[in-house]
Amino acid sequence: MKKAYKTEIDLTPHQAEKVNQTIGVCRYVYNLYLKTNLEIYEKEKKFMSGFNFSKWLNNVYTKENDLWIKKVSSKAVKQAIMNGDKAFRNFFDGKAKFPRYKKKKNQDVKAYFPKNNKTDWTVERHRIKIPTLGWIKL
Repeated sequence: MKKAYKTEIDLTPHQAEKVNQTIGVCRYVYNLYLKTNLEIYEKEKKFMSGFNFSKWLNNVYTKENDLWIKKVSSKAVKQAIMNGDKAFRNFFDGKAKFPRYKKKKNQDVKAYFPKNNKTDWTVERHRIKIPTLGWIKL
């Protein structure tokens, strides 16, 4: 059974900066995936899968251009790519409209924080431990 917690958290300035970086990188990678696929489609009439884009991003793009993508969790970046891939698949299956770019003002970007082990996320009475952020007060 899965558990869900909905709570408001009180972040320190350092933690808020880390969260904002993660959300910004996720939005940037999602938009880069859309832009790259549109360019490929115009040239070759094909689309790049999320898996192939992830390999290209890690092995080619970040070595030449945006090194700051590597400063956030790789799982958050991977999930942003998979969200873009799912948006394209839903479009081609006729379940959704063509994917749109994420905008900073809309704040509709999803960001994921990793959970590798059962002990990564610890919930106590008035605080939560998130792996990349540390202990957060509720």
